[in-house]
Amino acid sequence: MTMRKRIFISNTMMVLISLLILFGIFGGPLLIFKGKIEELVERNSVLSKHTYEVQTLLMENQKNPVSWEELSKKLQKYSFDLYVSDVNYKEKYSNLRFTEEECIEELDHSDAPFDEVRVYSMRNATIFKCIVNYHGENNYVFAIYYPKELTLWGMNRKMFRTFLTVFIIAGMIVISGLLLCCQIFTKRMIKKIMTPVDELHRATLRINEGNLDVPISYDIDDEFGEVCRTFNIMQQHLKDGIEKSEKYEKARTEMISGISHDLRTPLTSVKGFIKGMLDGVANTPERMQQYLRISYQKACDMELLLQKLFFFSKLETGNMPFFKQRIELVSWLEHYINDKQPEADSLEYELALNAPNEESFTLIDVEQMKRVLDNLIENSVKYACVEPLKITIQVNNCEDTIALCIHDNGTGVPEDKLPFVFDQFYRCDESRNSNKDGSGLGLYVCKHIAEQQGGTIEAYNENGFVVKIMLPRI
Repeated sequence: MTMRKRIFISNTMMVLISLLILFGIFGGPLLIFKGKIEELVERNSVLSKHTYEVQTLLMENQKNPVSWEELSKKLQKYSFDLYVSDVNYKEKYSNLRFTEEECIEELDHSDAPFDEVRVYSMRNATIFKCIVNYHGENNYVFAIYYPKELTLWGMNRKMFRTFLTVFIIAGMIVISGLLLCCQIFTKRMIKKIMTPVDELHRATLRINEGNLDVPISYDIDDEFGEVCRTFNIMQQHLKDGIEKSEKYEKARTEMISGISHDLRTPLTSVKGFIKGMLDGVANTPERMQQYLRISYQKACDMELLLQKLFFFSKLETGNMPFFKQRIELVSWLEHYINDKQPEADSLEYELALNAPNEESFTLIDVEQMKRVLDNLIENSVKYACVEPLKITIQVNNCEDTIALCIHDNGTGVPEDKLPFVFDQFYRCDESRNSNKDGSGLGLYVCKHIAEQQGGTIEAYNENGFVVKIMLPRI
């Protein structure tokens, strides 16, 4: 069963059952106990306290008849009403109420003697019947007393039946009207509920077909609106994730292709030199040493490249441990530069430290931070394109942070490529035919390590290429 039918049937049954219960509460007892009430009234019937006076009055009227209006006035003194008919029970005069008329209708219609006044009692009504000859015609005269306090809200039984009938009919009309209103409002509620549900269903079908460009159009500020907005955010995240995954896959494919090229070059060199030694080309000890030295260097290059790939794999899988410790950054940088100086002399670049005299304490993993600086210096050596190359490590203390800047005097990075330099597998020089081999992972690794240290990293051009790392100061 669909949600529309469930809501419609549920609301209709709720209103119908409520109305039937209400109708039963008011009408049920009247129908159920109607006969018992009448029986109880009949059983408790008593004669009027003016029975003797009225009987005497009627007997005198048999002897000396008066007009029906005058007789009625005399009876009213004792709270009796008058009904007069001919011998065929055709009405000639009456001031009865409905309940009293019903009592007369149920009364025995046998003839009464001329010299007698009969008395009846039924349903708390006191009835006198006699025959009066008035203007030469015999007439049945009825004097009836029915206590008004015994009527239901002033109604007699006939009026009560009429009221009950009208009550039932009106109740059915009201129930029908309320059910109609319930159906109208239920349809409106179903439409209001199912509109966003249908939108969500269509959106899921679009996503299943691979269409992530069309958002749900539902701007009403309610619970469904919040769900639809959250769904749109989820759809956008899914779209961004797929685009990122596609971009990553493309970059990974290019990286594998590039690394294959990078590995092939030194591997070919190693094979060539070994083949030369096997073929006797290296026929002197000096040339053999040269071949071996070059082969060893190429093997080291391949090892370094594989280490970078292994390190990147550990970063991506979250298996790279970080062991932070509190250090004085300036002192640690001085030791780092001293250890780096032989390499600087060999590659003919100048490495300097520019730091304040005050202490700069921070919490870092020194091994990982050393890897960051190595990557940044290696990046400057490869891409600065200037002689002589000068690399400056500068430290500036802020209130809660320490700014660590690695600045070279090279040509910098094109402005349109600056936003992407920290992306994985991104290489500013995308040509593999150049001598500037690189995997596109160096700056990505720097960004990842800097963030794991609780810091941030950014790159910009300022008389060269600058990488700025903000570390927490403690």
